Amino acid sequence: MNTDELLNWVSINNIVERATKAFWSYIGNYKVEEPDEYKISFGDIDLKHLEISLSKISLTVSYRFDDPIHFVSVFIEGKYEEEEICVYESLFSLDGDALDDYLRFTG
Repeated sequence: MNTDELLNWVSINNIVERATKAFWSYIGNYKVEEPDEYKISFGDIDLKHLEISLSKISLTVSYRFDDPIHFVSVFIEGKYEEEEICVYESLFSLDGDALDDYLRFTG
């Protein structure tokens, strides 16, 4: 898959929109399911002021398992008061199915 094909695939499968929606869902679930960890991670940050932006989309072939796995990663940065505080990564199969996601704190 070349760059144009990847960008077309991203557009056809609404990947950026789906990853953005999944980011906010992840944050909401984190707040409800892990309130103590959430408080430690986000402190007094008002999520209305959390700015998010797409930082990267990449096609990956992982050789960590017996058979190579192909997927697309979407990275969304979360900034508060101009400082990056987290990066969310959402993984999609080449069929467009959501595979996994996680949040990493950077600040």
